[in-house]
Amino acid sequence: MPEILIVGIATVDAIARPIDQFPSPGGLLFFDKVTFATGGCAVNCSMALAKLGTACAVVTRVGRDVLGDFVVAELERHNLPTSGVVRDADASTAFTFAAVGSDGERRFLHTVGANAKICRADVPSERLAGGGIVFVAGTMLMDTLDGEETAALLAEARSGGATTLLDTVYDESATSEEWRRRVGPALAELDYFIPSYAEARALTGRDDPPAIARVLQADGARHVVIKLGGRGVFCCDADGREALVPAFQVDEVVDTTGAGDCWSAGFLIGLQSELPIEQAARLGNAVAAHGVQAPGAATGVKSLESVREFMRQAPLTRET
Repeated sequence: MPEILIVGIATVDAIARPIDQFPSPGGLLFFDKVTFATGGCAVNCSMALAKLGTACAVVTRVGRDVLGDFVVAELERHNLPTSGVVRDADASTAFTFAAVGSDGERRFLHTVGANAKICRADVPSERLAGGGIVFVAGTMLMDTLDGEETAALLAEARSGGATTLLDTVYDESATSEEWRRRVGPALAELDYFIPSYAEARALTGRDDPPAIARVLQADGARHVVIKLGGRGVFCCDADGREALVPAFQVDEVVDTTGAGDCWSAGFLIGLQSELPIEQAARLGNAVAAHGVQAPGAATGVKSLESVREFMRQAPLTRET
C-alpha cells in the first residue's frame, strides 16, 4: 500500500467544558473540566491513523519548550515516528484554548507559534520521492509554507508519483483575498481538496456546495470533497459526478474538536485501499462519528475493524 506523509500543524489544546458563554470584562464564570491534549490537523490525523492501525509519517514544527516535549511524547506513545518533528528554539509551541459548549460545538482561541515557521526545507526531498500519499494539513496557519511554497511542495510530490491532498483551517478573520493568496496556488497541484463548508465558502464566496466545487475545480483541484458537519460530505470527482455522502447517526455528540481530522484519517485509508471517492468518504464519516463521541480530537477513534462493524450497523442521517 502507498505510504502516507502528513505535513502540517501541531498544537497543544486545553479543552474546557461546558462553556456556553464568556464572562463580561472583569467578570468570572465557571466550567466543570479542562483536559490537555495534543491537537493540530497533522497530529490529530496521524494519531487517528495510528489508532486505526495505519502507519504514517508526520512533518511538523514545535517549540523547544515543555509543550513541544508533550507533543513529541504523545507521538511516541502512539508509536508514531518523531524524526520529522522540527524543534524550534525561537518559537513557542502552538497553543489552543477550546471552549466546548453543552451542545458539543466548540470555539477556539489560538496562538500560532512555531506553526508559522513550518517551511519547505522541513520536508526532505527524499520523503517526497517515493510516491504514496502526501497530505498538507493546516493551511491558513502556516505563514511561511502557505501559498507558493505549498504549491511547490505538492508539485514535487506529484512529480514523484504521489497522490496529493490539502485541508485548511477556518480563519474567520481572513479576507477572501487572503484565502486565495494562501490556498489558491496549491489548487492546481491537488488530487483532492478536502475543506470544510465554512472554509470552502470563505475561499470561493459561494454558498451552494456544487457551485463551490465547480469553482475549485476550475481553479485546478481534481476532486473536491466538502465536509458538511452533521450532514456528511459533498463529493465532486474529476469527471463532475456529484454525491452527498450522509453522516452516521450517533447517540450523543460529546466534542466535535478534531472531527474533520478524524474524517481525513478515514478518507486517507480509503484512498490507500483504492476505494472510490464516495466509499472513502463514507469511511471518513464513520471515523468522524467515533471522534465526536469522546472528548479530545482522536480519543474516541477505535480500530479499523470496529469502525467497519459500526458502518454495517449504524443508521445514516436523513438530512439532505
